[in-house]
Amino acid sequence: MNMIYTDFSAKEPSLGYIYQIKYALLLLLTNARELNKPKLRIENLDDVEIEDINSLNLYQTKLHIKNKANLTDASVDFWKTIRIWSEHITKGLIDIDSTIFNLITTENVPETSLLHKFVENNYSEKEIDEIVKNLDLITENSDNQTNKKAYKEFQKLSLETKKKIVKNIRIIDNTISIEDIDSKIKKQLILSSYPDHLDAFLEILDGWWLKKAIENLLSKSDYINAEELLLKIANIRDSFNSDNLPNHFPEPLEINDEDVDVLKEKKFLKQLEIIQVNINSRAVKRAISDFRRAFEQRSKWLRLHLLNPEEEEEYDKKLQDYWRNIFEILCDEAEDKSQEELIALGKSFYIDKFAKNCPQIKIREKFNEDFLTRGSYQMLSDIKKVGWHPNYKDKI
Repeated sequence: MNMIYTDFSAKEPSLGYIYQIKYALLLLLTNARELNKPKLRIENLDDVEIEDINSLNLYQTKLHIKNKANLTDASVDFWKTIRIWSEHITKGLIDIDSTIFNLITTENVPETSLLHKFVENNYSEKEIDEIVKNLDLITENSDNQTNKKAYKEFQKLSLETKKKIVKNIRIIDNTISIEDIDSKIKKQLILSSYPDHLDAFLEILDGWWLKKAIENLLSKSDYINAEELLLKIANIRDSFNSDNLPNHFPEPLEINDEDVDVLKEKKFLKQLEIIQVNINSRAVKRAISDFRRAFEQRSKWLRLHLLNPEEEEEYDKKLQDYWRNIFEILCDEAEDKSQEELIALGKSFYIDKFAKNCPQIKIREKFNEDFLTRGSYQMLSDIKKVGWHPNYKDKI
């Protein structure tokens, strides 16, 4: 029996990055309609930052999945966050008066802790003075070596600056776990989707969001704005209408020579081989990509009950009817032709009628993705329902 490795301390950082990206989506969803044209960045000034015309919100996300403890006055999580914010202030990177400093943690802040004031976020000027005084005492008296640099950075701030940062700190404790964050996101999407479609809806949005997050992390985009998020949600919502379907596979697949070698005995590739389309050509690799995407997409629609089997069968009949009409013309032209001429006719038939120009046969009126049509033809080719060589049935 295989042992399952459960060292959560090793897994926690990786899960923390996933949590950070998912929480960023939740934050932008939550703020999209409340702030004035908010835009989000990841790992810029903080784990997550959301900026609008009037304010800047910085977010530190702290995920703990084992031995969840209390967030105490000398907590490393708290003081590491204070260090980051203090450095930004010292370097003049942020306007402290218009910045809200948020620490989001799965840990609990005890009511007896000084930090609980930041959870309540309701204190007088006198209480602010008291909090600053107590934070100063911690930096002076604590022997926590891990926090030493953070204490030093905080002490660089003037008394007035300390008061300002304290006034603008928010701690959100006992926040949602990584297991529950999807449920929280779904609640934000509930008005944009039918309840039965929420899982499929979020799957598409998650894929898009991950791509946007990676682009932002690679500095390929300056930020992700709320407008494009809301537009994407609207587009996904429309794709679930009765005249449309969601596209789960929007990008072509990267097919290499090894992929071709694994699939070379498939009938749809044999069909291309007998009309002398080079087995390692870009045309064959695109055919494999279309085949895989169409197969996976159709399977997913059926699995999610977005497409019924009768509708799928009707679509295949339309594809075959179109193919049969022009294939019969090809067969008429093929009479009395040599083997070389038959190959040339078949290759031209495939390239001109299906590869270069995609037949406009739709599974639903508003689903206009060519990969589905081309890939579905490859699927039919794989079971010899269609072919490209005039005598393909005898050749394979």
